[in-house]
Amino acid sequence: MKHNYIPRDFDAVQFQVSGRLGYTSLSAEETYALGESFAKNLPKNAIVALCGDLGAGKTTFVRGLVAGAGTTDPKEVSSPTFTYLHIYPGEPTIYHFDLYRLPGKDAFFSAGFDEYFNAGGICCLEWAEKLRGTLPSGVFTVNISYLGETKRQVEFSRSTP
Repeated sequence: MKHNYIPRDFDAVQFQVSGRLGYTSLSAEETYALGESFAKNLPKNAIVALCGDLGAGKTTFVRGLVAGAGTTDPKEVSSPTFTYLHIYPGEPTIYHFDLYRLPGKDAFFSAGFDEYFNAGGICCLEWAEKLRGTLPSGVFTVNISYLGETKRQVEFSRSTP
């Protein structure tokens, strides 16, 4: 069943002041819309750390983010679970990581994946909690939690740059 929703613009001013925002998403479409709005305020070299349980909506959020960035067709976005990385070329280029199967932090850095942090695009890291304590300052964190079958709490925060 498709839910009716009103896409909400990410409140960049409130986010800059408080460093934290939260929304309740009532559907996958609304989670997508939040990602789409969020993308419009991201600078080059932004790192977006996505955290949440399996099936919480991290890839749906990234699909919306890709749409908002105007990079590529969002239908092309899928979770790179078995390859670690999908690259969506454009301006800006989106580097979409899925770290679910990553054996540990060292594997990420020894593969040179951290070089994408300063490649002029936007890095989206699903399962970013696997890199906790090793990401640079200024990271945008999106934590998605289950509240019900289609209902999610989506919380945004940013580490001090």
